[in-house]
Amino acid sequence: MATWPSGDTGPAEKWRRAPGMRWAAIALLPVLAASCASLTCRPVTVVVAGKQERTSLERVPYGVRTTETGRLEEDRRAEIVRDYWVRDQDGRWYPVPPDQFRAARVGESIAVCR
Repeated sequence: MATWPSGDTGPAEKWRRAPGMRWAAIALLPVLAASCASLTCRPVTVVVAGKQERTSLERVPYGVRTTETGRLEEDRRAEIVRDYWVRDQDGRWYPVPPDQFRAARVGESIAVCR
């Protein structure tokens, strides 16, 4: 168990004695929740005007390896990454999962995340 020097208190005790800090943390919770909510899916129905499969070569994490000096480094490998997109009649593009991309037909409506 840690002992603190005379006159000094541990981190937990400082937290308990600082009500302003607690209120600041509590006040930030709605802001953090709102920022996460903006990342959620809001489904909207669109009529498919076009489809596009985009491919790119990206270096994606593959694991961790040890260097000659004993350091750990992230191992990355080049991989072809495919993204699937549909265009609505107004010209906006929406990313969709592969199965929804395959099932989408031009002229038909589908639900996409906005």
